[in-house]
Amino acid sequence: MMNTIMMFGSKLLRPVRNEKGAQAIEYVGLVALVVILILALIPLFGEGNDSIAKMLVDKIKDFINKISI
Repeated sequence: MMNTIMMFGSKLLRPVRNEKGAQAIEYVGLVALVVILILALIPLFGEGNDSIAKMLVDKIKDFINKISI
């Protein structure tokens, strides 16, 4: 009887102990949240050629273009 309870308890706690990749998933979630916040705030900076949003987008595009995979 005790072995059955112990075996059930270990099966119940197995997903809690298996934390492989949990940290990576948290970082992906944080990065996605930051990107969403940036994209949501860009329109608040204004429109036009001299706006902060335009300069920010240009800087991000330049950064992405410099990365070669």
